[in-house]
Amino acid sequence: MKAKISLAAVCAAAGINAVALDAAVWRGETAYIDIPAGVSEAMLPQNGATQGGVSIRLARYEDVSYEMQPDGVDMRTRPDVYREDAGLPPSVARITAAPDAKPGRYAFGPLELTVVDRVLPPAKEWKYFLDLWQHPWAVARYFNVKPFSKEHYAKMEPVWRTLAESGCKALTVTILDLPWNNQCYDGYHSMIKRVHTGEAGLNDSMFLDFTLFDEYVEFGRKCGIGPDIACYTMCPWGYRATWEDEKGGIHREKLLPGTPEFETYWRPFLLGFATHLKEKGWFEDAYIAMDERSPEDVRNIINLIQKYAPGMKVAMAGNKSPSEFSGMKIDNYCQGLIHLGKHPKLFDELEPRRKAGFKTTFYVCCTAAHPNTFMESPADEGYWLGAYPVMAGFDGFLRWAANSWPKDPYKDASFKTKNWKAGDTFLVYPNGEPSSRLVALRAGIVAAEKMRLLKEAGVADDAALKRLAKPYGYKGAVNNAFDFSAFRRDVEAFVNAEAGKRP
Repeated sequence: MKAKISLAAVCAAAGINAVALDAAVWRGETAYIDIPAGVSEAMLPQNGATQGGVSIRLARYEDVSYEMQPDGVDMRTRPDVYREDAGLPPSVARITAAPDAKPGRYAFGPLELTVVDRVLPPAKEWKYFLDLWQHPWAVARYFNVKPFSKEHYAKMEPVWRTLAESGCKALTVTILDLPWNNQCYDGYHSMIKRVHTGEAGLNDSMFLDFTLFDEYVEFGRKCGIGPDIACYTMCPWGYRATWEDEKGGIHREKLLPGTPEFETYWRPFLLGFATHLKEKGWFEDAYIAMDERSPEDVRNIINLIQKYAPGMKVAMAGNKSPSEFSGMKIDNYCQGLIHLGKHPKLFDELEPRRKAGFKTTFYVCCTAAHPNTFMESPADEGYWLGAYPVMAGFDGFLRWAANSWPKDPYKDASFKTKNWKAGDTFLVYPNGEPSSRLVALRAGIVAAEKMRLLKEAGVADDAALKRLAKPYGYKGAVNNAFDFSAFRRDVEAFVNAEAGKRP
């Protein structure tokens, strides 16, 4: 082990007045720490340096262009693509402490690091429920490979593994074409083939091919995403249903929930799907997922599910409180952040839902302006989105697009075909590099996991978390009314303090 060098001595020798890096991690944790201006590459340790089970990798965030407005006039850049092989001066240090690393103080050049005597388990064991929607067809288009070929899976794997390392617990699966009516640069298509047999037109006789569905679920689990399988959807935007006839003809028809035609289309599917899931041992993990549908539509669909596939779970991202879906069993409910103020009763439902075995989270998408993970969003807004949900009693966080890339996200993160802010549609780059925005979100999630572990250890309780969160509530966050970096400093001080010395 190298001799420890004091931070003050290193900075003084280099003639630097600014404070250099200082950080704290738990054993088992990987953290990304920004290298401040004024710390030269010559002062930093050799890449890959290790001391007592603690290692450091030097990297940088490379610049990506983006439009502030959809007219291409106001172009800006953001350091956003994480690179360990950039060949340029590093701007971030990736610190990894092994689970058996010795607690104490370490020095890596100007970096003085504290390893806290607590263990963070691997991401697959985190209880935090993170749902970042994946998009396989965006990968196929970007790399110009056949969807779900060996080449496609090889290109998907680095992206999916990056999401798993951030704690993603839900695999995004599609059970019909265009569940979101092709709102992305690339359309989603069904992973389950439907062929209506017998007479022409829509009928109750259906052949189902689950080959691709099975292959993809197994792939996602190999990458570490799961165990939940979020199946989109029985209520697509535009209500359009698609099927194939025996001659290979493609049929599309608008089918409204609650109509006889809707039941004719979905009855054989639900019967076959439930049977297949049980045979695979996946029935308890699968959810029929819906996105911002009306209570009337949801009620009709849940009634149909319970009629033909009793026990099948339901997930819902919505803009109303769960209580407004009276009499409907929604196992995983996600509330839009900007709607929390309109539906304060939701906070009273969080603990009863948890005791019933249900999950409740919140999401951001193209709204709100703050906090968010746009290219223009300060990194600490992403940290708040990761950490705050558990402080407020939620089970986690959802964002609608992990990798719905524009044409070439490395060159321009602007979406262009929609009036959405740059960065709204992705958090991971095509070769699996995390964005600086995902890194910040992940840091908040890690802090949330630490809070859970401290509660379980009896070191912290809900009252302490509420006191910590009080100056940084969701109303102030949406109105950009406080300093998000102050929130991050306070939370990091809380979760990384020595036992018995918490603020």
